[in-house]
Amino acid sequence: METRLLGRDGSALADPEDVIPFLGRREKHWKQAFSAFEVAHSWFAAAPSEHGLPAAVRALLESEPSYAGARLTQAIFEKTTVLDGIARGESQTDVLAFVAIPEGSLVLGVEGKVNEPFGPRVSSWLNRSANRPARLAIVASWLGLEPEVTHALRYQLLHRAAAVLIEADNAGASDAALVVQSFSPGDVRKGFADFQAFAAAMGAPVDAPGTLSPPIARGAVCFRLGWTINPIYEAPQE
Repeated sequence: METRLLGRDGSALADPEDVIPFLGRREKHWKQAFSAFEVAHSWFAAAPSEHGLPAAVRALLESEPSYAGARLTQAIFEKTTVLDGIARGESQTDVLAFVAIPEGSLVLGVEGKVNEPFGPRVSSWLNRSANRPARLAIVASWLGLEPEVTHALRYQLLHRAAAVLIEADNAGASDAALVVQSFSPGDVRKGFADFQAFAAAMGAPVDAPGTLSPPIARGAVCFRLGWTINPIYEAPQE
């Protein structure tokens, strides 16, 4: 299999379990129906294919005609991105994927979810450290938002989207997207309303799972948001 899947230290990963050392405190959640486990298994299952993308992620991207034939070049698990010069100013993306598209390149940030929420709202998060207003100002500037309009939004979505834009800028990519890879059972779409609120604030509304938002310009990057519904991993029958 072509080496497309890497740890954040640049090491080649051969099996889903190779992701475990990069999880930190989330290592204890390495089991079926938890996001880290599900995300890793979905990407490793897709890696041998020509396009290298999980089915729901591929379908989402190819719903946009300019992304037809999207093909994974490289995916980095648990990629950390420095947001600013403030202590502990990193965002850790479940998968940061570099994708070839017909005209340019796409940096894709993937946030895995099963039943986990997106963490505190900005208004609550701000009260926990004197450094946080300065960090919010930097994150919001990447998103093209005024800090004051973000207070009802979930902070995790803000810093993850900013991380994707920073990585796209660093890579000189033409396009970037933040996509939620949801493994919620049945019709449960935990967190989707919070995601929609964030997308609306960005001016990139997401009407339903399986659809990409309209494009918005952030600097030289064309940015989109999307949500995918994915099946829970089932081990092969012996």
